[in-house]
Amino acid sequence: MTACAFCERPLVCDSCQTEYSPRTEDEYGALSWAEQAITCSHCGQVLTCHWCKTPYDGQLQPESGERSAST
Repeated sequence: MTACAFCERPLVCDSCQTEYSPRTEDEYGALSWAEQAITCSHCGQVLTCHWCKTPYDGQLQPESGERSAST
């Protein structure tokens, strides 16, 4: 089982409901790199956690409680 890097529940693709299983160590390591998009190996869509709905799309997510530079 691979856990979601954000909610720590089993990482299941929200598009196809398939449990994500990285094929290589590089794919596994990429789960913790916010700058790299990851696609589901089963359906090809951007991997989005079924539980917390966080997309592994390579876009940096702001930390909760983080303020912008203007405040």
